[in-house]
Amino acid sequence: MRIKLTRLVITLVILIVLLFSMFTSIGPLPPLAKILNPSTGIFSAPSKDSSYSYIPGAENISIQYNGQKYTVLVFKQADGFIGVASNNSNAVFYEQGYLEAQYRLEELDFLKRTALGNLSAVVGQTTLSTDILMRELQFYNTAVEEYQNLPKTSFTYESLHAFVSGINAYIQNLTYSKLPILFKILNYEPHKWNVTDVLAVQQLFLWENSAGGFDPVYFNIALEKMPESLIKAIYPAYPAGIQHPIVPYNLNPSVYNETGDISNLSLYTPSFNVTYSLSASSSALISFYDSAQNGYLEASRLFTGNDMNLKISYSVFHDFGSNDWAVNGIKTHNTSALLANDPHLTTSLPPIWMGFQLVAPGMNVIGVTFPGFPGVILGHNPYLAWGATNGQIQETYFYAEETSSQHPNSYFFNGSWIKFKIENETIQVKGSKPYFMKIYVAKNGVVVENSSSSPIAIDWTGFMPTYEITFFLHIDRAQSVSQFRQNLTQYFKVAIQNWAVADSRGNIGIFPYGLYPIVERGNPRGILPGTGQYDWMGFVPVSQLPYLYDPQNGFVFSDNQITVSPNYPYYIGWDYESGYRADEAYTLLNSTWDFNSKDMEMIQLNVHDFTTDIFLHPLLKAMDYYGLSGTEAYHSLEAWNGDMLVNSTAATIYYYWIRDFVNDTFMPYMQHYGINESDGLYQVSFFLGSDDYYHGPLIEDLVNWTLTDPNINYFNNPVTGQKRNESQVMAEAMNQTLAYMTKKYGPYSTSWEWGNIHKRYLSSFFGINAMNSAELPAAGDGNTLNAAYGTISDFGPSWRMVVNMSHPVTSVGIYPGGISENPLSPYYDNTFVAWNNGQYYTLISSKAPEQFFYLYRGGEVP
Repeated sequence: MRIKLTRLVITLVILIVLLFSMFTSIGPLPPLAKILNPSTGIFSAPSKDSSYSYIPGAENISIQYNGQKYTVLVFKQADGFIGVASNNSNAVFYEQGYLEAQYRLEELDFLKRTALGNLSAVVGQTTLSTDILMRELQFYNTAVEEYQNLPKTSFTYESLHAFVSGINAYIQNLTYSKLPILFKILNYEPHKWNVTDVLAVQQLFLWENSAGGFDPVYFNIALEKMPESLIKAIYPAYPAGIQHPIVPYNLNPSVYNETGDISNLSLYTPSFNVTYSLSASSSALISFYDSAQNGYLEASRLFTGNDMNLKISYSVFHDFGSNDWAVNGIKTHNTSALLANDPHLTTSLPPIWMGFQLVAPGMNVIGVTFPGFPGVILGHNPYLAWGATNGQIQETYFYAEETSSQHPNSYFFNGSWIKFKIENETIQVKGSKPYFMKIYVAKNGVVVENSSSSPIAIDWTGFMPTYEITFFLHIDRAQSVSQFRQNLTQYFKVAIQNWAVADSRGNIGIFPYGLYPIVERGNPRGILPGTGQYDWMGFVPVSQLPYLYDPQNGFVFSDNQITVSPNYPYYIGWDYESGYRADEAYTLLNSTWDFNSKDMEMIQLNVHDFTTDIFLHPLLKAMDYYGLSGTEAYHSLEAWNGDMLVNSTAATIYYYWIRDFVNDTFMPYMQHYGINESDGLYQVSFFLGSDDYYHGPLIEDLVNWTLTDPNINYFNNPVTGQKRNESQVMAEAMNQTLAYMTKKYGPYSTSWEWGNIHKRYLSSFFGINAMNSAELPAAGDGNTLNAAYGTISDFGPSWRMVVNMSHPVTSVGIYPGGISENPLSPYYDNTFVAWNNGQYYTLISSKAPEQFFYLYRGGEVP
């Protein structure tokens, strides 16, 4: 505790200085005497209701809600899971809201302010662009419409009201001494919640997990600057290389039997005539989006931290990569079904997950949820287990609207001039005057850039009311894969996920369901004309959506790879994970029999980089040919099996080499065609972003060429005119790698071992280094199933779960960090070491009160 207290004092000083220097517009901080007051300040003694006071054990609590008194049994576990049981489901959700506020109030407030576009009210000018973008994305407006459409007698309506009542009960009883640190430092108090706030946070979740983002704006630069032949070669609309689709044609040909829209599209040329105004508009939009992301990043330093080595703009919920799979009796040691899931998100302190077991009549569900959500998002009940990965289905489309000075505030659409719907918004900015803005809404989206004669609008499937929270609340009680699928079809429309599911009857399935827009012409990979002919014509019918149910091979899986085979008739997107986690998972799932839970765990923890199966042999040949066979690096790689282990020097060499191999092959094309940082160079994977070695098309090109044509002319350097083949570029990249490593780490030695260079940590909620977790040596990389992106990584498996549906009460799981957001709490980061070491906890403790075994083994009714 003394060490933590010292670190916190140092952190406080740093934080105050940073707030003065970084957020000068926030106004005066509270007097130091007030913040440091031993009775009421940040070091005040823990109270029973403060986030310091997490004490494992069981406790009966009496609550009053809607004029009724209820008894709630709360069981807190050291692994950060909290059980809540009552004979009334509203009482359970009330207590869940109270507990989320008690242990994660800072997160809750940050999420709500982000979703509502109100960060600047407490942070200042730095986050104004972020607030503008959030307002333009209509989170609040959509949430209001969703709330108005909810039937007052529905289970969702009642559950949400109980949930926010619990949050507000905690806030209402707060005194200054109980306020979390952030509120004292920024000198403001949290506001109460309402149901619309929860639905707005839902919209934020949907946005962060909607594939596409602003990628079409960036890619339009490539379509404008690069010839069609090069686009086809390095940016194919269907990924090159080794692919194991989630729903391959041979396992479900029925969803491939339609004409679809893809044959009508032109996926390698821009759809909008290249003009100066469009180029300027595109650049302005990219600049604005970067500013919004940077502002969001400044605010999210208070939530997730930032890894400057990886240089990924982390967003709160954003899923860059995940794994899930399920196996049935064909592959298991009995007739059971097993499921595993590990979503890859920011690993932060506090974590972005909270663990709950919720028990009420007809319900006993355990798993994780995001702060601000009721129920369980990923988990299992006695009958059903489910997990998710991002579906990577394109859900954002961009349109260049045609405007004219002769028709003010109008756009040309289907042969007529139509007035924009104009919404007036006011954003409060701490330390400055309020910011007044107008939002222009067209039939095909919301204008997000309006500085030229061709305003650019974004159309997103999340602009229409949907009810994903209803889906979560319903599946927590579902009893079969079929019921899960029915709820998925009805309620989960946006932020398409690959839902892997297994039930106690031995059934399995995977369902990338949601809204897949259909367009009849043009190139949706870039910006489309906004004149009406390129708009969505509807959505792919549910009967044609890809899925697998009890496939003949005995398993389903997703690792963010391509969803379908090349002959799927609809355009659904193109920028997927490169597929090497999927290749490894397929290899292991296809070759393993008699699965049990331990086998599932071993696959989750696998650290073999599948790309080594393709590149390692030709790399060694290239090193031998170009005189590098006598180096320590050659001997290390020659003896290596491709596992990214902490004691491997070959793993480090390979990691840096593959980065240089990708860069040395494709950077000359970026230079030759004038793609620079203002166009998105280094920011997105297809423009050599920091994630290009595991995400996107460029590394897939290299795999494809290695397997099929290592002498292809795309290894030539278009800037110098140098003729090259793969072997030469491999050797040049290796020389570059060895020179870099020698300069950075000294001559070849144990200092080159992967664990000395590659580490995991949990980034501070406050973004202050002193409050990060320790850095631990870590195996894996961005291409391994046990993924750890970058060299100093705070991004990876944010939750691991394995469930055997023959004995679901034995399920295991772990999330890194702890339940408390308070850095003085012993439950701030207590699971990190175990998680990094690959340990799991039994989710339902054998020491739990009997009520928590209800429905599993005939336990006592709550």
